[in-house]
Amino acid sequence: MRAITIKSAWHGHSDCQKCGVRRSALFADLVESDFALLHDQIDDFDYPSGAVIYHAGAHGEWLFTVRSGAVKLVRYGADGTQRILRILGRGDVFGLEALVSPAYDHTSITLSPVSLCRIPRVLVERLNRDTPRLQKPLLEHWHAALAEADAWLAELTAGHADVKTRVARLLLRLVDDVEPGRAIRLSLEDIGAILGAAPESASRALGILRRSNLLSDAPDSRYHWLIDRAGLKALVAPPAEY
Repeated sequence: MRAITIKSAWHGHSDCQKCGVRRSALFADLVESDFALLHDQIDDFDYPSGAVIYHAGAHGEWLFTVRSGAVKLVRYGADGTQRILRILGRGDVFGLEALVSPAYDHTSITLSPVSLCRIPRVLVERLNRDTPRLQKPLLEHWHAALAEADAWLAELTAGHADVKTRVARLLLRLVDDVEPGRAIRLSLEDIGAILGAAPESASRALGILRRSNLLSDAPDSRYHWLIDRAGLKALVAPPAEY
């Protein structure tokens, strides 16, 4: 862990200029005077793949911004089965429910090596109370989270599309924002937990996409696939009306 003062982060010191804290997260619209009386620190963490960041029901003391890597948000059923609600990537903010609830709603688990910034909830509450400039970014992140959840429900778990089409839609939602020819690689179990399908069905769908040259392994990363983005978009496009 590396501690970074909030003022240093805003000025872009250390590696913070590349971080979502300054630009794509919560603090982009703030001005230097907003930080004059703040002495809180942002903690910079590195996690290995498969690490739990927090458990559902844990006391919500922190918000998080993903700097690199991927994180899944999970809920577990009474029988221990998991349901993945969202996949988070670079620049995404999570743990926002800590601002309105005493506990986290879900468990967060890394899908690859992850770097993230941990932001004290009390800092965000103080800024939200003392400056109107934070209110719009907070609402935007709430809306983005809700829109993403709605899209996952509509595109991936609901409707009558076959598993192959839903896997293709999922791959498009997992595209790396820096390298659009790559997508976050998931296990068969995770794909099944997102789509509500059996891992065997997910495996068959991936096989079809591989044979169609729409998907292949990334030779330099075990955490990514190479994808034909245009081909996947054509596959999931609705049929033309005549």
